[in-house]
Amino acid sequence: MRPILSISSLLLATTLVSADDASYDVNAVCTCDQMMRYYGTSNNGLWGGSWWQSAILMASLADISSLDSSYNGTYFDTYSNTYSNAPSFNSYTGFLDDFYDDEGWWGNAWLTVYDLTKNPDYLNLAISIYNDISGGVNTPCGGLYWEKNGGYIASIANELYIALAASLANRVSSDQKQGYLDAATTGWDWFFNIGVVGDDWLVVDGVDNNTCQPTGNKYSYNQGVILTAAVELATATGNSTYLDLAGNIANATTATNGTFADENGVLKDCANDSCDIQGAMFKGPLFRGLRQLQLASPHDNWKDFITTNAKSLWNNALNVTNSECNTGSAFMGPMTGVNEVTQGSALDCLVAAWAVTS
Repeated sequence: MRPILSISSLLLATTLVSADDASYDVNAVCTCDQMMRYYGTSNNGLWGGSWWQSAILMASLADISSLDSSYNGTYFDTYSNTYSNAPSFNSYTGFLDDFYDDEGWWGNAWLTVYDLTKNPDYLNLAISIYNDISGGVNTPCGGLYWEKNGGYIASIANELYIALAASLANRVSSDQKQGYLDAATTGWDWFFNIGVVGDDWLVVDGVDNNTCQPTGNKYSYNQGVILTAAVELATATGNSTYLDLAGNIANATTATNGTFADENGVLKDCANDSCDIQGAMFKGPLFRGLRQLQLASPHDNWKDFITTNAKSLWNNALNVTNSECNTGSAFMGPMTGVNEVTQGSALDCLVAAWAVTS
């Protein structure tokens, strides 16, 4: 199924020639329209040949649709089509597979779609995914394995699980809330106590299952998803400490000339065309988490980081052809090859800029 552009979408796209790098609404719509041209091209219900990335792209579509009610109807059938047809991509049941992080992406994405549509089928699907994930919290070190056959304890799988549990606590009925909230707070405490958040306030990739010691590189999506979890936990508990801890991570991540941002404050992900279709997705959840944290607890430095990157990608990583906004993977440029994932990561940044400046 290839969704057809609505009149509102076409009108916004036609203003692109007069839009500047701070026209975040116009730029986001044009980028989203281009992302949607990848929908259903390889597998019905998915973007290109991407599986877990399609969960993030679906959430990104819901995010931009929530900002503009006139745009919401443009691709509204996408959610029901994905719900019905995406599982045929693999041989598993529904949106479950062998990797807990894959399931976490889908569970959290369906909650984002539920927030937009209020369709209880999507909430129930997220609950069923959570139930499967929660059965994996049994490693010798605590926390959740990356894949179901054990081995490695990945930070991202645990972050997504915490975020999903906290998000469900905020969306189910009051008599169902406590179990999800207990799981989220227990997961949060484990995450910080095990040491994956270092003294520099940056999250490392995971935990060695043999030594129970933090290990691995630092990736942008690990810094972003824990921010989402913090916002949901603060909402569920009324405890602003979660936002304070998340703020420390956000400050470290957005620091100019630091681990993640260059001397101009632009994210260094995918510099020199260094990302594959997996790594090119990582920056999207970072900007999503920063947006959510900024809206919950505004700070000028986070807002400036978001808008600086939104302008940089528009000026340095964009190729516009016939009002099609093709965005590359490195926000500082130069322009590189494009795909559904590079479009989605750019969209998350532009949606964040639109939201925090509205």
